[in-house]
Amino acid sequence: MRVPVIFRRVTAPRDERGATAVLVGILAVFLVGLSAFTVDIGAAYVSNRNLQKAADAGALAAAQSLTKVSGTCNAVLSNSVEVGKAHALAISVAKRNYPSATWSEDGTWKVACDPQLKVVTVQFGNKGITDARFSGVFGGARKITTSRTAEATIDVAPGAGESVRPLAICSAAVGNSLPGQFVQIFYPGNGTRSPAQCPKPSTPGNWWTLDCPEERTGATGTLQDEIQNGCKSRVTVIPGQANANTPGALTVTLEAACPSAPAGSATCMSGDPGSLDAGHIADAWKYLVDTQKVSIFPVFCVQPQCSDDTTSGQGTNSVFPVYKLLGAIVCGYHFSRNEKHHSTTGECAGNPYLAASDPDNSNANNYLVLKYISVRTSGSNATSECALGATCDGGLRRTRLTQ
Repeated sequence: MRVPVIFRRVTAPRDERGATAVLVGILAVFLVGLSAFTVDIGAAYVSNRNLQKAADAGALAAAQSLTKVSGTCNAVLSNSVEVGKAHALAISVAKRNYPSATWSEDGTWKVACDPQLKVVTVQFGNKGITDARFSGVFGGARKITTSRTAEATIDVAPGAGESVRPLAICSAAVGNSLPGQFVQIFYPGNGTRSPAQCPKPSTPGNWWTLDCPEERTGATGTLQDEIQNGCKSRVTVIPGQANANTPGALTVTLEAACPSAPAGSATCMSGDPGSLDAGHIADAWKYLVDTQKVSIFPVFCVQPQCSDDTTSGQGTNSVFPVYKLLGAIVCGYHFSRNEKHHSTTGECAGNPYLAASDPDNSNANNYLVLKYISVRTSGSNATSECALGATCDGGLRRTRLTQ
């Protein structure tokens, strides 16, 4: 039997190398285009980030510049000269943070009041152009414009972590505490006699000197160091005052917050029985006069701001609730008989109280000469309950980025 033989035609394998080359070519164009867009978008992202940094720096610099303007929020807004300076500073600072000829403002600049939050808001924006070096070849935009904005706020700082001097001031002596104003702040003679502005010293044996929150030693050397260099721990006003709408209610709020003054308390300060001229304490005050360093003083509440003197206790058991904090330059003093000194130069130019010319007359004169100033402080994100220019405003200012 025959088996049929089937012959098959043997053909050479198909050559597909050309198709592969075409596919690789198409993919290469796509990948190159994708890379081009990626590079350009990355450059735009870096530009955007740098613009945000510039906007933040500009808004914050403008806000810090406006802290020198005292009074209410409306007083800040109506000071066109300082607002103009702040705007120019914002532009200058932003340009330094985005050094490109393509930089420009984006029309966001605005200084406004937020009565609910009790702050001044400063809004500032800028924009820049980034060259699209690759995507334009593939039909994309040849330039990418990006813009960023920022907002900073100014409010009354509720506390200070530096420059706080351990000497209290009664609220009746402070007055309106307008920056640039010189005032004599009188203190109890012999630790018992009432000073001119304040109704009574309810803490016999105390010259209204204080212990800083971090210590309760009462040592003269420690008091001298704290006057010269400031407290090491933060001092903060008592919260809850915003809801106290009458002197009586304010008195209750302050006294209830401070039944005692435990060590470490930032709001309830304790009395130090040291006198104003014991040991070398006067040397510390002379140092402050000569260097004109910023000083921040705790203020305790008496009539008419409160219905009664809010301090309590005696000697080292004295309690001083912190009603507000006052910024000042010390321009002179006269303690006891012959500890006296003053300055009429620099920040103290125009000082009308020439303490060094006072006669030596025993303990008749106990006073500091202060020049009120606005002070920008740092730290603390606690909410401020005091509106700008209100009676609780002692000149401390805080600036923060909020957007």
